Amino acid sequence: MSTESLKLELIERLLRTTDESLLKQVAALFRSAKGEEDADGLTDEHYNIVKERYAEYKRGERKSYTWEEVREMARKAKKA
Repeated sequence: MSTESLKLELIERLLRTTDESLLKQVAALFRSAKGEEDADGLTDEHYNIVKERYAEYKRGERKSYTWEEVREMARKAKKA
């Protein structure tokens, strides 16, 4: 099957479908292929936020916590 005939077949199927779930899956696939959204559903913007926060941490501008510290902070906040 040629690329053009495959494209036409897919277009026809998309036009005929009323399954919103399927359409959302196709849209997510296109976003993923373009790099707009990773397979886990995160956009490039989300990754950029994480990268920036990591850079801030490496520069000493942000603090990180161990799991034990987080758990203790949560317990204290719950008691307050």
